[in-house]
Amino acid sequence: MKNDLTLYDCDELIKLVEEQAEKNEGELSESDWQLLVDAQTKSMEKLQGLVYYISKMNRDIDNAEYEIERVKKYKETIINRLESIKRYLLPYVQEKGKITIGTHQLSIRNSKGVVLAEGFNNRMYCRVIPESLDPDKKKIKESIESGIEVQGAVLEKRVSLQVK
Repeated sequence: MKNDLTLYDCDELIKLVEEQAEKNEGELSESDWQLLVDAQTKSMEKLQGLVYYISKMNRDIDNAEYEIERVKKYKETIINRLESIKRYLLPYVQEKGKITIGTHQLSIRNSKGVVLAEGFNNRMYCRVIPESLDPDKKKIKESIESGIEVQGAVLEKRVSLQVK
């Protein structure tokens, strides 16, 4: 019997040997018995290998999910640290103006951002997500800037530090 039998090859070989036994009133030659035992053994080895592999892949999925969470937390930590440094530098750059350090520049950029009242749920300015509303701040900003009053929303002037 060849060693590179697939699981399906093993099953087919078992069926052939069993058919041979039925033709001979249940009798099998020594070589047929050996084929049957070898095929069943090989089939079990293949199944065991696949089950172990499935188990390993499930552990790999769990490890990947853990790593995703770990990297998300790391990213969040870095973002928080960066925002903290920018908050620290912002008043200095506001006072001094544009600063060039080597190939980098520190400058101020004025922008406007939408601030929503708690519980904002104006359907005209929200994307509907099952079970909740998601305010469309871009649409709200455009409306307010064009003179439309959006109840529960105001434009807030913001200043952020630009590092290039």
